[in-house]
Formats: sequence, C-alpha cells, structure tokens
Amino acid sequence: MDDEDDEGAELDEDDEHEKHDDGCGCLYGMLHFIPDALGGPVRRSGNELPSTQRQCSIQTEGRSGVKGKVQLSSEVPPLLRAAFASIPELEVATGSDEFVELGGFRRRIRIIPKPSGLSAALETEEPLLPPDTTGIVIARSLTGAERASIEDAGLSWCDSRGAIHLVWPGVYFHVDRERRAPSKAVRQSHPGVGLASIRGIQAMLAEPEAPWTVAQLARAAALSNGQAHNILTTLEANRLMRTEGRGPKQRRFVRDRGETLEWLADIERTRRRPQSVASYLYARTFEDLIDRFADRAESVKLSYALTAGAGATALGHRVLTNPIVLQVRVGHIDPLHALDLLGLAPLEAEDAGRGMNIDLWADVGELGTFAAEAVHRRAVPVRVAPRVRIWLDMIRLGGRDADAAALFKEQAL
Repeated sequence: MDDEDDEGAELDEDDEHEKHDDGCGCLYGMLHFIPDALGGPVRRSGNELPSTQRQCSIQTEGRSGVKGKVQLSSEVPPLLRAAFASIPELEVATGSDEFVELGGFRRRIRIIPKPSGLSAALETEEPLLPPDTTGIVIARSLTGAERASIEDAGLSWCDSRGAIHLVWPGVYFHVDRERRAPSKAVRQSHPGVGLASIRGIQAMLAEPEAPWTVAQLARAAALSNGQAHNILTTLEANRLMRTEGRGPKQRRFVRDRGETLEWLADIERTRRRPQSVASYLYARTFEDLIDRFADRAESVKLSYALTAGAGATALGHRVLTNPIVLQVRVGHIDPLHALDLLGLAPLEAEDAGRGMNIDLWADVGELGTFAAEAVHRRAVPVRVAPRVRIWLDMIRLGGRDADAAALFKEQAL
C-alpha cells in the first residue's frame, strides 16, 4: 500500500449533481424548436417537459451537431466567458450586443453572475429583464437544486462544466455531457492504487516501451521498493503488463499503453479534486499570462507545474480555443501560501466568477511537480507537468477540457 496521503477515495460532494432527464430519454445535446403559437416564457417544474413541447418539438440526441453563437460584450469577465466557451456547440464572439443564436433564432441575453445564497436570492428578488431578453445565471458549477431553482424562476443557466440550459419562447436547448456523481460517497474501486502508485504508473507510461524492474521503477518515481513491487503486481493482476525472463533477468513491459491510460483515467474519476484556490494576474493574452506567472514563480522559487489546458498550451498543443484559466499544481505548500509568495490575492467564490484566470491546485503526491518538464519560451523556463498528468487533469475538469483531452492524447501521447 502507498505510504503517502490520498487525495481522497471519495467523490467531492461539491461535484454532486442530479441528471436532468426531461422525459425524452435524452440527457445530452437536446434542442427543441417550439412553435411561436405556444407563446409566453417556457417554465418547467421538476424534470418534465410540458406535453405541448414534447409533441411540437424537434429533438436531437447525442453529439447533436447543433452549432450556435453567443456574443458577449468585452466587459464580461473571463470566467463568465469561459462558461460559454466550455460548450463545444457554441461559438463565443465579442461585440457590442449580447445575444444567443440557435438554429436561426436570435435572442438578447442578460448575464447574471451566480449570487451567494442563490435559492433565497431568486425567491426574494426576481431579476427584472427587458422585453424579449433571457436572463442566464452563470457559475463555475451549479448543483441540481440550484439549477432547478433557476429554471423555476424562469431563467436559463450555464456552468463551466460544459452544461447549459437555454429556454425562451420557441426554443428549448439543453446540453449536459458530464456523468454526474452519485449522491453517496463511493469507495475507491482500485484498492492499493494511491498517489504514490499513480506517480509510478505515470513514470511507466512516459516510457511505455521500456523494460521495468522493481529497482528501476523505484528510482524513476522516487518510490520505495515495496511501493514499486505493489504497482507491478497490481498492473499484472489487471493484465496490463507482460513479463519476459525469470529470476534476476525478469523484465516487465506495459502491454498496451492506450488501455493502461484508460484504466488510470477510470481511477482518476473516482478521486476527489485537489484543494484549489482562485486568483487573478493581469496579462494581455493567455501566452503572456503563462510567462508572467512563470516569472513570478521563478523569482520566489515556487515548486509548480502547469497542467490541463495550460500545460498543453505551454507545450505548443492548441487543443483549446481561447483558453482563459491557468491551471497550476503547486508542490510542498498550501495553495493559499503559494498565492502569498506570488504576491497574488485569493478570490472568493463570488469574486472568482468575475475575473479568475489562475487556479492553483495542491499537488499532493507530487503528481504534477515530480518529473515536470522545463519548456523554454523566454528568459525563464516554464515548468509543465508530465504529459500523462496533463491529460488526466483535462479529463478531471470535464466539459470542453475533456473533449480537448482526446486531441491532446492524439498529439502528445
């Protein structure tokens, strides 16, 4: 067993959402065009579509092929813009007017950052909207209860997990591609595979053709011989390794890198998200943000590694359109302490929705900072997490990052 602390064998309760089954058997990519004769705002209670909508709508399932457009003013904060950008079905543009266009239907919108105490706020003060305007509540994440409260108030919503719900007279559009976490805490389905083991498997997948012994794996991933032996035994038990030779000459090889990657990704999906903190650093572009952060981190000797979409971008893989948030794993210290060293201020939940562009994660187990790669861009090199870790963290984020992970896997793995 690993002797390092686990990020958690249970799912984060903050990530718990309910599936939205609208009585049509479609949980992903639904677009309904409803005759204008129905008139009036479309409101829902619970999970049921009004029968008139079901009878009069055109429904698409799966990856719907629906392409729409969202135009936002330049004053919309980056994190709110990122929520729309997490929806692959929508193109995000900048202009003087704010609107959504779907299937030839255009609708003015008003952006409503998620207030604290959402349900109570909606009950006491329903937003006043101009005629022919749809209010959209935007947040980094929304629980099932919060989504229901928003819909009951006659509003639409969008969160940064790749989910959106838009309703106005004549149109119903719902996308929710994430598999929601169950309401109960779940035990880790791969006992014995803790953080040290994951670090070791990452090292093996970085050199998938290499022969492995206990001693070689221990050196490559800074493990004890016992930890390395447990990793090799676990992979063999899951038929992910093949062996050649016997005794002192025995060597183990990764049987199928792709299969092992997917097995490791399944483990990641059962783990709790690392502790994180949001902040903001002024930069002209995302590339400039990477360099400015690297300059600050180098000046205070911070152990860090860019990961997820930020890591992919630093390596030159343009798998995300208009990346906004810099995901960074920081080692050995608490993310809040890291922000203090960097001279940056933490953002509260409400403030994060209005300007976050840095997301610091606690790198427990050194999954990102161990064996980080130095990418030379300017005078100061940028530290980037191992490529397998970048891919796993993109999957962990979900939404458009999970879609981009497939491209990154093709290009970098």
